[in-house]
Amino acid sequence: MKIGVIGGNGVAATNRLCDMVERKLTAAGAFRDAHHPEMIIWQATAVPSRSMFLEGRGPDWRPDYIQIATTLKTLGCDIGCMCCNTAHYAVDEIMTKSGLKFINLLKAVALRAKATGHKRFEMFCSDGARKFDLYGSAFREVAPDIEIVYPSVERQSLVTKVICNVKNSNRLQPANGKDSPRAILGTIIDEAVAPVILGCTDLRIAYGNEEKIDSRIVVDSLETLADSIVEMAKR
Repeated sequence: MKIGVIGGNGVAATNRLCDMVERKLTAAGAFRDAHHPEMIIWQATAVPSRSMFLEGRGPDWRPDYIQIATTLKTLGCDIGCMCCNTAHYAVDEIMTKSGLKFINLLKAVALRAKATGHKRFEMFCSDGARKFDLYGSAFREVAPDIEIVYPSVERQSLVTKVICNVKNSNRLQPANGKDSPRAILGTIIDEAVAPVILGCTDLRIAYGNEEKIDSRIVVDSLETLADSIVEMAKR
């Protein structure tokens, strides 16, 4: 099976995704290159911001994603995925217009959250995903008995700051640095009103490659996507 990944949203999250997939398969017994899936990684860095578009502050990114998905299908990909949670606003449109099936990350996260047994989660995600309640819609479809709550406006601004700071040199600060994504995320988690879902793949980059994430983070969307790809690779 050949998997197409629309990444570059962010670049570090996409790179971490590939690292996670490789590590998970190696830990499961892979010892040859052929034991890993064929993947085409498209770092779509020139595509407009998904969140800014949904916030009404930027150009439409959907035509670019549809074109990329169409190209990935032409290149032989059997299934696609997007490293951006917010891009799932248009996942059905992208599938229909490109003809390429996609892993629906939002639904995968909802199912993983359901399996934990918790009935209430605090969702950390982009401003655009929050505005359109993308995760709320996914949960109502596949896990309707679970309540999703969002951070206060002040704490949401810190979520956004983490997303931005993992993309710039602040990520290279010591973990306890004032503008370190790790330090900021820790502050938000300390005030969480329920178990946390990282509903933006960039948020995982606040942690190092091999660093254990906070135990109060019950579901991480980047880890969920990596696990979905690993399951696909085993078929």
